[in-house]
Amino acid sequence: MSVFRANNANANAANANANAGNANNINSRGRDPYPINRGRDDAVPDGPTERIDDRPQHRRDRIAWLGVLVAVFSLTTSAVAVLAAWRALTLAERAPAAAAAAAQVRPAVTDFAVSYAQEPLRVQVGCSAVLFVDLDEPRANAVEKVSDLRYDSRCGTEPPRLTLGPGAVAGAQVKDADTDAAGCAKAIRTSPLGPGASAEVKKGAVLCVLTGGTPAAMALVEVTDVGQTGTAGMRATSWKVTA
Repeated sequence: MSVFRANNANANAANANANAGNANNINSRGRDPYPINRGRDDAVPDGPTERIDDRPQHRRDRIAWLGVLVAVFSLTTSAVAVLAAWRALTLAERAPAAAAAAAQVRPAVTDFAVSYAQEPLRVQVGCSAVLFVDLDEPRANAVEKVSDLRYDSRCGTEPPRLTLGPGAVAGAQVKDADTDAAGCAKAIRTSPLGPGASAEVKKGAVLCVLTGGTPAAMALVEVTDVGQTGTAGMRATSWKVTA
């Protein structure tokens, strides 16, 4: 029995020595890093970084700007339309006043009485000179502010010109020297001489002129001959205009 105990004691001592040796071996080795922190040679390197795609936000911004531009365009178009409507209304309101003023300036032509017939007029001026004719009397070389015709002489081969004077209300060029007062009134109504218009002074040229005198007169002026520079012969017939 004592032999058995001795053997057990030896065995226990051997086991204790073995455990102590193992403990010393463990302490003598440094603790390896955890595998999760250990670098790996075969790890895939990180690639270049990229900005997160924000194109949806840019698209929303573009749509918002487009909406603003459409709104501004609509407002501008509306403003233009309002301005055009206002302008048309203004013109429409002024038209009757202008027509009434024209009616007051231009005497109503309803009846005629002969004032003079086939009255000769002679124009003699130099090169590039001006002479005024009053058809209410009639008179050549009249004062400009009461004149009904302006005679412009030209130099060289260019023919003289006849234009309406300050005393005339309206005028028209006709083809027939036998045109009567009613025919002159119709020609002035349908084909008047506009501002700045003139007629060439040549034999056979005929003008109808409505004067602004008191009373008004309708005159028919015919060019009978054209001489040297600045010289021309005319004859005039006049009718007194009565309302």
